[in-house]
Amino acid sequence: MTQRLARRQALRRVLLLLSFIAFPVTMNYLSPYLIVDGAFQGIVTGSTLAFAAMFAISLVLGRAWCGWACPAAGLQEPLLRVNDRRVGRRAGLVKWAIWLPWLALIVFGFVRAGGVAAIEPLYGTVNGISVAGDADRPIIFAYVIYFAVVLVFFLLALAVGRRGGCHTICWMAPFMISGRTVRNTVRWPALRLAADTAACTSCGACTRGCPMSIDVEALVASGDMEHAECVLCATCADGCPASAIRLTFASGG
Repeated sequence: MTQRLARRQALRRVLLLLSFIAFPVTMNYLSPYLIVDGAFQGIVTGSTLAFAAMFAISLVLGRAWCGWACPAAGLQEPLLRVNDRRVGRRAGLVKWAIWLPWLALIVFGFVRAGGVAAIEPLYGTVNGISVAGDADRPIIFAYVIYFAVVLVFFLLALAVGRRGGCHTICWMAPFMISGRTVRNTVRWPALRLAADTAACTSCGACTRGCPMSIDVEALVASGDMEHAECVLCATCADGCPASAIRLTFASGG
């Protein structure tokens, strides 16, 4: 890995760490509960706007949020040193079994409320901070929720393997996977991985290094680098001794 590429991965890890540190502030804007609670009152919450933004951004940047900015990634990636087991593709079906009925519940909530009545980005927060308290809700309640969420992702990473929570329960990933599917159908320019199959030496470094358990070497051999679980972290590109993989902005399918 060249010094420039090593710096890119160092920067990515710092961004993930900062995102995790900021999670007590941002938690409600990523909340799967508050979006449902708001929907039944006809309120578009901060998490509603955040998930819509993730879908929109994924039309161009794919799942780069997951690779560079997700607080859950900032928690889980350091745990690869404890459990580096690769996660099978079947585990990825779990999040869809959770996401689809959850999304249906959100839609039902807005229908039952008679549509959108208000837009409140700070819904459920105190002065915009998620882990905070007021007269109606003691701060200890917010901390219980915070530590419960952290504990779930922590345990899944330890029990399942590489970024186990991302594979099994993440309610954000399907928004971005759906957006990337649209992008690939339209085939407009976007951030993606590209490979030089002829340059590949089949050393397997890309697959060993992938934090999402993708068989990257097989993708390189096929010439098609698209994969639903790819988070565009560029670990494979930056760790390839033959420089056979690169992160690029181009059209494709």
